[in-house]
Amino acid sequence: MPANAAGRAPGAARSSIHREVLPSASRHVSLSLALIPGPAYEIEPEPFLRVSFNVGPSYSFDASGPGTHATFAMRHHALMIIPPDTCVAHSTATPRPAGRALKPARLATFRISAALLADSAIALGLPPERARLRHQVVPGDEVLRLLSQALYADLREGHPDGPRATERLAMALVTRLLLREQDHAAGPAPGGLDKARAHIDAHLGSALRLEDLAAVAGMSLFHFCRVFREATGATPHQYIVGRRMELACRLLWSARLAAGGGPSMLDIAQACGFSSQSHFAAQFRRHTGQTPRQWQRGLGQNDSVPAPARSRTPE
Repeated sequence: MPANAAGRAPGAARSSIHREVLPSASRHVSLSLALIPGPAYEIEPEPFLRVSFNVGPSYSFDASGPGTHATFAMRHHALMIIPPDTCVAHSTATPRPAGRALKPARLATFRISAALLADSAIALGLPPERARLRHQVVPGDEVLRLLSQALYADLREGHPDGPRATERLAMALVTRLLLREQDHAAGPAPGGLDKARAHIDAHLGSALRLEDLAAVAGMSLFHFCRVFREATGATPHQYIVGRRMELACRLLWSARLAAGGGPSMLDIAQACGFSSQSHFAAQFRRHTGQTPRQWQRGLGQNDSVPAPARSRTPE
């Protein structure tokens, strides 16, 4: 461990991380299993992107390092992102149960090469300088959880179709993370409508009521609906359906890349706010003129994120 490692708290005793790196058939993605006894430890810089999937109990920690000083809640199945060449110090912030020791944190870390990260950015049409992820914890996201579980299983047991299939699954995970990062970087502009749009994007998998959106925007229901249509050219309902269809296209693309290891059609339907596959399929066909499976098959061998589906008829 470097003597001048960034983020070291004066006088803090650092615990050793018990880590096992599993052999991998891929040159671009591998798996490291870590047991962190706590309460304080240091993550040393490594030349690849690390995405840690919490397969153990929930816990909180304080992080400090270059440009980082924050407290994170690491829930079960949450993801922690550690960019390449980043050194950070963590101190467990979870209170110790009376008379008992803290349960060690258990992390499955996906070690992703710079080449795979760059390919993921290219697939999104991003320039190399925007292929960056912050040190952060990504909270519950059903699609990320499904992709992480599938990648975890592949790297532990091997994919029947070989390492290239595992790399496609890793790429689907990274592109999803990059999309979230681009949304964060853009940020919502100030104003009630932008707050409402940000709320919609954050809750596409949940029921969205006009009354709640108007409250988020700080407007009456009538005023909100009128101003929203003037600003966007669509009613709130049309806008919500359009955003759900864009998300569906991204998830269908991710599922194709994952070669059977990604989200199922029911998972995609629920992530997009539909209670059943049949309702999802009907809405998707109304929007695009194709069923989800027809649209997915039409992707062929294209490894780029497809253009979002466009509505054929007003909702």
